[in-house]
Formats: sequence, structure tokens, C-alpha cells
Amino acid sequence: MMSTMLTRFGDDIKGIFSSNDSMTLGIIEALRAEGLAGQIPIVSYDGTPDAVKLCISGEILCTVSTDPYWAGGIALSLAHHAAIGSFKPSAEPHEHREFYGPTIMITKDDAQKWYQENIVNTPVVDWNNFWQASKGPIQYRKL
Repeated sequence: MMSTMLTRFGDDIKGIFSSNDSMTLGIIEALRAEGLAGQIPIVSYDGTPDAVKLCISGEILCTVSTDPYWAGGIALSLAHHAAIGSFKPSAEPHEHREFYGPTIMITKDDAQKWYQENIVNTPVVDWNNFWQASKGPIQYRKL
């Protein structure tokens, strides 16, 4: 797909938004084949190890992680604490019912550190502090 876009639009392409890091890998291969890797800014999504390495090398501008390690772990922690009785979901306020988790933009400036802390090493998370990484309650708007 990217090869076709390069053929059709060439120099008119000023940047690329990729819906996920898997697609980004294909985009990078097409850009490498044309000698354009690192010359067109690419924003990607998922924060996979491969995409973080592409940030480090400068081939993409950034990738965004929603921290699946935390998301999976906090779901298990909440369920565990509810099962053993140390957490009662029905007694929690609205902001603890539906909440946003972390969203982390990883750029060349912090990719090496992020890779070391989250890929090479196991991230440090306090599984007893349920709301530590929460970005607040989900907000609904009437349309």
C-alpha cells in the first residue's frame, strides 16, 4: 500500500499516521526501498518493541503506548482484590468505575530509556494502588 502511495503522491507526502505498529513495519520497508526511511515523519500507535527501536533509530517520529502491561495487570489486581474481599467495586465512586489508563508518547528523546524500563526490564507497578496510573474517569458528552 505504501509503495503505491509513494508512486502516486511522491513528494506530496509530508507525514504518515499509522493506526498500529504492525502497519508501520510495512511502511518502513516501503520507505527503505525508496531510500526515504527517516525522511518522512511517521506517527505510529501501540508502543511495540520494534516500533520503539524505530524511534531510537530515527526512522519514525513516535509511537504511542497504552501500556498493555499495566492494563492487563490492573484488571487482574482489581479482580483478585474483589475476590478476596479487600476491594468492593459497588462501593467505589464513579471515577473508579470507568477510567482512562496511561497513554504514553514515546519519542527518540526517551525511547532508549523507555525500552530499557519496559521491554528489557519488567516495569515497576504497585498493583495495590489501583488508581496510580489512572488519567481520570471517562467523560461522556451528549451529542
